[in-house]
Amino acid sequence: MPVTDEQVAWLRAYLAGHPEEAQSLRARATAPDGAAGLGALVHAAFVIAARRKFGRSWTRAEVTQFVAQVRRLLTERPEALDPGVAGYELRRALGDKPAGHPDAHSSGRVQFILLNALVHSLDLKDADVAAVINQAREVAGTLLGSRTV
Repeated sequence: MPVTDEQVAWLRAYLAGHPEEAQSLRARATAPDGAAGLGALVHAAFVIAARRKFGRSWTRAEVTQFVAQVRRLLTERPEALDPGVAGYELRRALGDKPAGHPDAHSSGRVQFILLNALVHSLDLKDADVAAVINQAREVAGTLLGSRTV
């Protein structure tokens, strides 16, 4: 299943800080048959944003510091972001091959939280957010198209 226009619109509204619009699009974006498309879109956008943020010469210390900053922003819900999974997912997005492997639910949750934090830390304008999402849609579509069922 390809990434849908509704999924793209939902992610754009969410990342642009339009919660009412995102909420109204949520049901169509998260339809049971579209879970793979939405997950692939978020993952691709997360990887693109992480690479924009950290570049090629990233360090583990920078990743750890970023995760700590995001966790400080979540002081009311510290359990929302597992620092081990967050570090793993960022390092993996940046091309590292960290040991272990978190479960898919934990990975998806962390990628979603970190994607929002990455977009805000990059101070992306609406057009830049749209460009990231459009690029992510292409990548996700390629990934989904290469799967065999």
